[in-house]
Amino acid sequence: MDLSFSEDQELIKSSVEKFITDNYHSQKRRKIIAEAKGFNESIWKSFSELGWLGLPFPEELGGHGGGLVDLMILMKAFGRGLVIEPYVSTIVMSGKLLTLCPQGNLRDNILADIIKGEKKASFGYAEPGSRFNSHDVETIAKKTSNGWEINGHKTVVFGGGQSDYILISARTSGDRFDKNGISIFCLNANSPNLNIQDYPTIDGFRAAEIRMKNLKIDDEYLLSKKDNGYEIIEKTFLNTIVASAAEASGIMEKMYEMTLEYISTRKQFGVAIGKFQAIQHRAVEMLILSEEMSSLSAMSALTNNKSLTNKKTIYSSKIHIGIGGKKLGQEAIQLHGGMGVTEEMEIGQYFKRLTLLDTFLGNSDFYLKQYAKIDF
Repeated sequence: MDLSFSEDQELIKSSVEKFITDNYHSQKRRKIIAEAKGFNESIWKSFSELGWLGLPFPEELGGHGGGLVDLMILMKAFGRGLVIEPYVSTIVMSGKLLTLCPQGNLRDNILADIIKGEKKASFGYAEPGSRFNSHDVETIAKKTSNGWEINGHKTVVFGGGQSDYILISARTSGDRFDKNGISIFCLNANSPNLNIQDYPTIDGFRAAEIRMKNLKIDDEYLLSKKDNGYEIIEKTFLNTIVASAAEASGIMEKMYEMTLEYISTRKQFGVAIGKFQAIQHRAVEMLILSEEMSSLSAMSALTNNKSLTNKKTIYSSKIHIGIGGKKLGQEAIQLHGGMGVTEEMEIGQYFKRLTLLDTFLGNSDFYLKQYAKIDF
């Protein structure tokens, strides 16, 4: 099997790597995090001009028709650069969700605005008591004479405070844990009776608590078919895991390189600590963990390109973020010594992001259980 990148994919790789090298150094990232919005509008506009916002969308929707391998290349570079812009929440997750919903004027207009970089969207799926179960939905959407009335609470909505549209899952029929009876709605961020509490997460990104009390919307804001939103959510999650695995691969690769550089220059007893055999063994183990993540990420992108039903490979990549990623991160921090836990050292910033990616959409324990349920 030829696993080399195509000419277009090599172009994507070189352009994103150059952009991050030229425009995304550590101090600028910290400055962006400190801004009220938590991201830089000019950088986001550059993403649009470079075609990255439209990369994963079909051409008939105004995108560039890129596949998951193209997205993997982009996300791996974003991981290496610790890109803070809400690409995953707006493009990968919300964009995929909208693409899978039935065609409609509202959906098409939102997608067009997202691709142009003019609007952002976030998807609220988790609730305070749902843990990682995406079909545990207590938010209720009740049909009214001229639309819907929504009541509920969505928690840890990534990019929620930065978005113009909030997409949510809500129960339109059935009991709390039923997979049937879940529908997907779109809310304007400035809607009356919609409360958005924005806050920073441990990795420098932002999330929000979304509360809806007697929130009234028109019929057109129902994006999915009534009661048939769960399959769309499940496919969106699989797509997002592939992107997250690629980002984790870039982070782990960068952490290994930073650690290797550190142990090559840090001296103890007049000798670089990288000369000690015990340190070399640990560095090799880090390299293996990084290469395993890279292989699992690539396999997920290739497998998922063919079929969204092949979950085993995708779940494996998510599991490795929590197990292999945690091990690599701990080794990197310890080999940096006391410096590794300071705010000034970048190695800790990478580990924070890797830690959050483990819990994003479900941690390694959750996906180990999901993997065990799949029939071979």
